[in-house]
Amino acid sequence: MAKKKATGGRDALAASLLASLPDSGGGYEVSSMFSAPERRRILGTWKVTEHRVDGKPFVESFAASALRGVVLADPVYRAVYDFRESLCVKVVEVNGVVDLAEGRTEYAYRMSMAISWELGRGFLNVRPELGYQTTTLGGKPAAVKEFGSTGDGIKISYRFEGGDLILEEGQDSKRLARVKA
Repeated sequence: MAKKKATGGRDALAASLLASLPDSGGGYEVSSMFSAPERRRILGTWKVTEHRVDGKPFVESFAASALRGVVLADPVYRAVYDFRESLCVKVVEVNGVVDLAEGRTEYAYRMSMAISWELGRGFLNVRPELGYQTTTLGGKPAAVKEFGSTGDGIKISYRFEGGDLILEEGQDSKRLARVKA
C-alpha cells in the first residue's frame, strides 16, 4: 500500500489552519453535542428562591442603594427568568412600605428586561437588549426608565445543584427553582 505524499509543507498547512479559524478574536464555541442537552436543561421558566449580594439578601442591598436611607418595611422580592431559545425575559419586583414626610406609603419597583443569551461551558454569555424600570409611590408613577442594549456581553457562571439553577456574577448569587407548568 503506497502512502500519499503531502502536497504542502508544514508552513503551508499552518497557514491553511490559521485561515480556517474564525475571525472572532479567539472566541470559544460550544459543541452541539454538549449544547443541545444543556440548553434543554436551562430552557423554561425559573423563579429566584434566594438572591444574595456580598452575602446579604438582595432586597437589603437594593433598598440601601435605591432608597438612599429610607427604610423599606415589609419588603417582598420576586424575580422570574423565562429562558427561551435565544432570549430570556427577566422580571424583578420589589414591593414594600416606606415612611416619608407625608406619611407611610406603598413602594413598588418593577424591572422587565429582554436578554439575549448564548451557552458556554459553565457560563452564559448574556446581553441586555431592551428593558424598562418603573417605580411607584402610593400607586402613582415616581420614576420610569427605558434602556437598550449595552452592546457588551456579560459572562454569568451557572451550574446545577439538584434541580436548582445557580447563577453567579461577581458577588451576586442567585438560586433559581423551575416553575412547574
